[in-house]
Order: sequence, then structure tokens, then C-alpha cells
Amino acid sequence: MKTFKLVIAGGGSTYTPGIVKSLLVQKDRFKLNELVLYDNNAERQEAVGVIVRHVVEMFDPELKLTLTTDPEVAMTDADFIFAQMRVGLYAMREQDEKIPLKYGVVGQETCGPGGMAYGLRSIPGVFQVIDDVRKYAPEAWIINYSNPAAIVAEATRRKYNNYKILNICDMPVAIERNMAEILECDRHDLEVDYFGLNHFGWFTKVRLNGEDVTEKLKSYVAEHGYMPQNAKSDVLHSDPSWLHTYANAKNICSAFHD
Repeated sequence: MKTFKLVIAGGGSTYTPGIVKSLLVQKDRFKLNELVLYDNNAERQEAVGVIVRHVVEMFDPELKLTLTTDPEVAMTDADFIFAQMRVGLYAMREQDEKIPLKYGVVGQETCGPGGMAYGLRSIPGVFQVIDDVRKYAPEAWIINYSNPAAIVAEATRRKYNNYKILNICDMPVAIERNMAEILECDRHDLEVDYFGLNHFGWFTKVRLNGEDVTEKLKSYVAEHGYMPQNAKSDVLHSDPSWLHTYANAKNICSAFHD
């Protein structure tokens, strides 16, 4: 079986241990020979690394784990780079979300003034990682999910034409899960037409086993919002703050119906 070297740029993120576990439980399908945590904040990364080491010991104790702040050490001979950077850390995220609220506009890390401010910080950092990858591992694929994803994706498209860069977000899949619960079906039986990214995405057609159920879903959303009546699978997006957000989808869908 072919094995891979994978780098997590932003290895000091508290999300890293969960990502590592998700990777290692798939080792029979996607086997790593080396996992690298790469961050410019050595202290933060080392603290997270303590947990990651335990995860590796539990799920793949033979895997080589490297922690580094050196891009050459991290990227050389890498096959994949996951980019999950947060430039400014949570202190700046708080400002991105709170400052716009003072002026009566959306306070969000990907949309509105906060999203633009975060984008201005994120883009140079993402570009630096891409340049390092192109220098030390030119054949590697970059999987970017650094926010604000839509803004960063457009920036990478303009500068690099998205060469060997995939920009992703979990929101489309999360919403598909909700759709499946609303329709009382398996998510994998749904076929959707979707464009956009992160909080700037649109589903234009939804089919269940080949049958167009778009209007059925729109009618449900217009009456109940985007959350299932008895949400079970999506714990994160069942949080009250998310429910409030999805309530706005009800209003938008009602406007379309009108």
C-alpha cells in the first residue's frame, strides 16, 4: 500500500487532535508514513501536540510524528498539506464578530466587515504556506479550509489559478445531513447541485433517488426553518446559536416563495 506524508499547517489548532483521529481511523484506506504538525507558534503547538501524541499512540503507534516551526522541514517530500490557519487567533476573531455588531451589521468571521477584516489577515498567511509548498514540495496537494473560506478561495484562484489547491468547508455536508433528516432518508441517497463555498453557498437542486425534491424541501424550510424537527446527527449545528442562524433561512425561503 502506498503511504503518504501529510502536513497540518496550523498544527497548534485545538481542532488538530480530532482531525488526526479522523485520518488515522482511515489508515487501511489512507496510510500515513509521517504526520507533521507545522505552526509558527511553537508553545501552542507543543501543548496540542501532547494530545496528538496520545491519539497517534492509540490509533497508529508506528506513525512518525513531527512537530516543527520550520517550513522546509515540514514541507519537504510532503504529499498533502492541510491548511487550517487562524491569523490573529481567537482574540481577533472576537473583534471580527463584535465590532460589526456595534454598528448594527452582521458580526461573523466569514461574512460582512468581520469577514473582510479576517480575509485581509488570512490571505497573506495562506499565500505564504502555498509559496512554501511550491518551493519545497511542488507536487503536493493543498487542502485549504482556513476561513474566511470563500474569500481565501477567490484569492488563491486569482493568484495561483487554484493549481493543486482544493478549498473546502463542512457546511454543505452538514446541511445535507439536515436535508436527509427532514426527508427521512440516508444522506448518501441524495444528489445535490451546489455552488459556492462556506457561508456563500447555494443548493439549486436536490434529488432523492433521482426524484426532484427541491420544492418539497423549500416548502419545509419556509414553514420550519432549515433544522429538522428532531435533529439527531448534527450536534454542532443543533446549538441554539445555530438554530437562530437557520431561522433566517426560513425568512429567506419565504421571500422566495412570495
